[in-house]
Amino acid sequence: MGNSTAKTSPPNQRYAFVDIAKGFAIIAVVLWHINFANDFNAAFPLKTILGGGWHVPAFFIISGFFLKEDRLLAPFHFAKSKFKTIYLWTIAIYIPAILMHNFFFKIGFYSSGPNLGYSQALQPYTSVDFIKKIIEALLFAGREPIVSPLWFAYVLCLALIGYSLITFFSQKIWKDQYPLARVCICVFLSTASSVLSNQFDWTLNRFSNTLVVLSLLCCGQYLFQVKKVKFDSLPVFLCAVIASWQNFLFNGNILLNDNKFHDLFHIAIGSTCALYAICFLSKKIESSLLGKGIQIVGKKSFYIMGLHLLAFKAVTCILHELDESVNLARLTPLTNDNALLIAIYLIAGVGLPVLFAYLWEFLYHKTTSKIKANFCK
Repeated sequence: MGNSTAKTSPPNQRYAFVDIAKGFAIIAVVLWHINFANDFNAAFPLKTILGGGWHVPAFFIISGFFLKEDRLLAPFHFAKSKFKTIYLWTIAIYIPAILMHNFFFKIGFYSSGPNLGYSQALQPYTSVDFIKKIIEALLFAGREPIVSPLWFAYVLCLALIGYSLITFFSQKIWKDQYPLARVCICVFLSTASSVLSNQFDWTLNRFSNTLVVLSLLCCGQYLFQVKKVKFDSLPVFLCAVIASWQNFLFNGNILLNDNKFHDLFHIAIGSTCALYAICFLSKKIESSLLGKGIQIVGKKSFYIMGLHLLAFKAVTCILHELDESVNLARLTPLTNDNALLIAIYLIAGVGLPVLFAYLWEFLYHKTTSKIKANFCK
């Protein structure tokens, strides 16, 4: 990477096709958490194609699209901006979820029973537990089930800050060669994390996957800032589709939360190929009504990531009222491959968080405007 990365697009410039690609990725995340058959047939691993093989890594690669060298070289200010945005918004969702833990037990959203989709056995919290869980959330170690997909935001925040620090110290040591040094450092750290997790089964959540994400950020920055890839080449699109299909077929799902995947090529090259195909399609529909709808979904992807499991519970509540055999305490729904149920959960998992986002932003801006107006009097 050369110093040309400092000459980038204007700050705050949005690209419709990028938001649409994020929309496709977050829809894939929601689909992944709706239980349905893994395979259509041996040559067409449906669940992997619909998201399991690329959705979360794609978000991290996209996050690298807009990384500016001048900002990365000021790690204190860069970290401060990420704490104000990613970290504080994550905490704003996480802590209320923790405080409502016992309430969720009371209304049946949580249960201590087995096989309910939880990563660990659940019990109501004591006062000490509440304090412990809040401290964990503040220290990037929150594990509250109803908002568990927000591990993504923790890792993104840590990886972005880490990437900025690597950039800063690389520039201090290697001067004009720092972009190449940064690539080498990121690849080394990501490879070490990959080997430890997948070969020796040693994974430290939040830390191990943060190291892997460094390479994904590097991929995104290189593609968009340095090579300025336009995602509009039909031959490259076709090659990306073929490469993605064989990657899905032979390497399977990427479970980045647990840092489980085949190898660094699987996650970095495979996800980049899938993302190219998604961005190509996104550019084709960006002026259509469908594209504009998915663009809205992409813009609100953070809310969907944090709240879609809660939206699932709303649907399950209705189903439970109609049929008491439906298990309200399941974290993710059982659809038994019912196409109608899958569609209902998908619409709710995407749509309800988007509605909440618009309502919250309206109330937030109205309240802050009123406070500013009163303060200026």
